[in-house]
Amino acid sequence: MIASTIARNVLARRLNPGGYCIRLKISPAAREDAWELLRVALHYGGVEVCDCCFAFANEEQYLTALETLRLRFGPEYFEAVEPLESHHE
Repeated sequence: MIASTIARNVLARRLNPGGYCIRLKISPAAREDAWELLRVALHYGGVEVCDCCFAFANEEQYLTALETLRLRFGPEYFEAVEPLESHHE
């Protein structure tokens, strides 16, 4: 399990140098009920780097996903996450 977490962090840094991340505010147990939220994040290029946290390769994909999530579901179901690099300093 630790190796998987390390691999995800490396992948996230490579895909997401600018720190474009969105965390969906759903519990891992509720994933199947929230598949539409997950689908929006994936549709706009999000790569799941940890449970319900998606990294985006560029700002355009990130902003489009944020706006779509806000319009379709409301701001209470997601949050923008600070850049990944700041977690390791």
